[in-house]
Amino acid sequence: MSVSHRLVIALRSLLGLALAIVAIPVVNLAGSWLSTQVFGRPEGGDLRLAVDLCWVFVAGFTGTWLMVRIAAVAKTAHAWALFALYLVVDVLGVVDGWHEFPRWFTLGILMLLPPQVWLGWWLAWGRTRDGARAPRPIRDD
Repeated sequence: MSVSHRLVIALRSLLGLALAIVAIPVVNLAGSWLSTQVFGRPEGGDLRLAVDLCWVFVAGFTGTWLMVRIAAVAKTAHAWALFALYLVVDVLGVVDGWHEFPRWFTLGILMLLPPQVWLGWWLAWGRTRDGARAPRPIRDD
């Protein structure tokens, strides 16, 4: 493997990580804006927190999907690395918000982490490994 090929692999991994980190707050903020402006959900209350938790889930699997899709090699390892990063951030967020939010919300952030990463990985890579999106064979008739 040439140096330029290794550089491309490393740059794709860094690009995937950067896009995942940017996508999470962008999707979350867009969801918050949609909830308030389009769907008319006022801020505050349990229903709004439940909607916000759904947006956290969507943001998490979007970031994972981007990272895994862009990574050139070791896509599952990239998903695990992102899972570890998400876990650190989520635990810090739960510790910080433990007294500000209801328990179901803070625990929901942690409990939704594995499905977020799995769904993003599966949509980007897992389906192709099962043959669901395998290319059709070329016929030489």
